[in-house]
Amino acid sequence: MNQDWSNLKKNGWIFLNTDHIHYEWIVEAQKKLETKFHQKLFDHKDLRCGSTWFVGTNFLDNSSNGNIGTKLMSRKIFNNISKKFGNNIKYWDKGQVSICWPGYPRKDDKETIKSFNFRIKRFASHIDGIIPFGKKKRRFAKEFHAFILGFPLQNNCLESAPLVLWEGSHKIFRNFFKEIYEGITSDKISSIDITELYSECRKKVFKNCEVKKITPRFKQPYLLDRHVLHGIDAWPEKKNVKYNPKNNMLLNNLSNGRIIIYFRPVFFNPHDWINME
Repeated sequence: MNQDWSNLKKNGWIFLNTDHIHYEWIVEAQKKLETKFHQKLFDHKDLRCGSTWFVGTNFLDNSSNGNIGTKLMSRKIFNNISKKFGNNIKYWDKGQVSICWPGYPRKDDKETIKSFNFRIKRFASHIDGIIPFGKKKRRFAKEFHAFILGFPLQNNCLESAPLVLWEGSHKIFRNFFKEIYEGITSDKISSIDITELYSECRKKVFKNCEVKKITPRFKQPYLLDRHVLHGIDAWPEKKNVKYNPKNNMLLNNLSNGRIIIYFRPVFFNPHDWINME
């Protein structure tokens, strides 16, 4: 079945058609993650928000076409995406592994009150590829992703730190990027400081777009427009139950965590990131 992309165009995200190969791939991915955590093959710097969030960039050991060992990424998913985005993608990255535990988010010692409040109230909303630099967090477009592809593995429900996005925000940000980068050559785009303009555009989204929490059924994968504003909702602790990821070894017991694998392939040409519909 061909993929219907209408909701991606309208709202900035879509659930993807699947097949049995996809679920076999998920099982293999789960095994690989369990092995790496059991062997402590992770960087403790990737534990954030008081160790309630693991940000495993390029953590999954997959090939450039998404395969894990002998397990193939679903051809239905891969081919439907290829038909949509053509040959504009430079390569498929190694999967980012996002894991949250009950109690997310906790305040890190070095995190400011302002930053933590933004994480709580606005879900730390952001556009992937817009990177903050320095103490003053000046923002620049540095990574030109074609899309964000999410593979839910476990505990993906409404109360367990779901993905949050602002439907239709991709249209506002797309127009914003087209305006500020008009006439700019590819090699100059990443050197332009867009901090204040980016902040104003985000405020416009907060005012005009509805918040949507993505809760996939049966581990159904989803794809986000590269310009959709998104973040992570909280995972409140249950009353009288306190979790301490470091002390009760949640890192080695992934069954307690919400796990999503993300792929963010990049465009050959930054202008595709700006202009492609």
